[in-house]
Amino acid sequence: MSLFRSEFSQGRRYLSDALQYPSFSRDFKILCWHQVICSLANGMLGLFLPIFFFRSFSHSIYWVIVFYAVGYFLYALFLPFGAMAMSKIGLKKSMIIARFIILFFYFSLLFLQKNIILFSIVAEAILLLFRLFYWIPYHTDFAKFTDGRLRGREVAWLKMLNYLVGVLAPILAGLILSKYNFNFLFLIAIFILAASVIPLFKLTETQEHYSFSFLQTFRVLSKKENRNMFLAYGADGAQGFVGAIIWPIFIFQLLNQKYMDVGSITALVVGGTVVLQIVIGNLTDKARKKSIMEIGSILYSFGWIMRALVMTAYHIFVVGIFQNFTALILRTPFDTLFYEKAADHGSYVDEYTVLREISLSIGRVVTAGFLVFLIYLFGVRISFYLAGLMSLFVNFL
Repeated sequence: MSLFRSEFSQGRRYLSDALQYPSFSRDFKILCWHQVICSLANGMLGLFLPIFFFRSFSHSIYWVIVFYAVGYFLYALFLPFGAMAMSKIGLKKSMIIARFIILFFYFSLLFLQKNIILFSIVAEAILLLFRLFYWIPYHTDFAKFTDGRLRGREVAWLKMLNYLVGVLAPILAGLILSKYNFNFLFLIAIFILAASVIPLFKLTETQEHYSFSFLQTFRVLSKKENRNMFLAYGADGAQGFVGAIIWPIFIFQLLNQKYMDVGSITALVVGGTVVLQIVIGNLTDKARKKSIMEIGSILYSFGWIMRALVMTAYHIFVVGIFQNFTALILRTPFDTLFYEKAADHGSYVDEYTVLREISLSIGRVVTAGFLVFLIYLFGVRISFYLAGLMSLFVNFL
């Protein structure tokens, strides 16, 4: 009994230490506020946007895959130019411009649904500009504004805040879609995303000079010493594509196209992961990140196989809880390791970030190409087996 009390007391002290609020920098807190506001809108739209495209493309999952694949191909191709533009206008201004650009994307969804060809062209162009102006400066600033000693906990705290917002957002979106329509949902998201720009004005202005040329970027990426990085981030992009695009459409069909059921189950799954996120973040700072990733990738891969076997709403809930828990074990050290490697590159932090973003996008595009044929031959569930296989390759980082 005394041994049990001792172990319980030790576990309670560890949990208390994990949940203790670290001393974050001012700029990191600003980025957190910005991301939390974005997460509210993204939580409402991220799950249902692939479903919206699925409906807009006459319930063809193949055209949805092609739409996203074209977008990520263009992003990978033009990323060096986006980084060069960022060098001229600064990271802060680049992110502010990007947030205004994404508002036009949702405005386009309001007015261009009846002309699917025009809609696709306009949507791809706006999304490309947003991605080029936003993600490189965001990740570069994140690497700069986080503390190397606490980076695991900082990544975990941001993810936890996003999860907290993520509990409410899918339910709210499901309720809106059940009673109104996508246009009303887009209008609400536009107002929320407009508010997300406000914290960025208080961010410290930083400047980075992107030193690679267009061709040099791809030559550096193809070098032998960067092969493992390319494989790891490409695999991450591959499994992320399946999770963000294919999974929402799959559960939408499985739940008989009931928006409220999709939102409610997603919220329940997200809500079960909050506290564990902070514990894993604390462990990431104290333990060997690669060891945690190896365990996480195996469990996460198994979660993808379980997704391929789901048949009911209860299965979605149970499998979702399991995979969200295993995702924490994998993603917290994986994302922390990325920011550490970016920060370790010093003045080349933006160059490393560009190489990572290109690798992610190539992984998504290649996976999309395989999925068009695999889903046609074997059905949509084959995509989850492919994502499970890809999850194992992140250990190359």
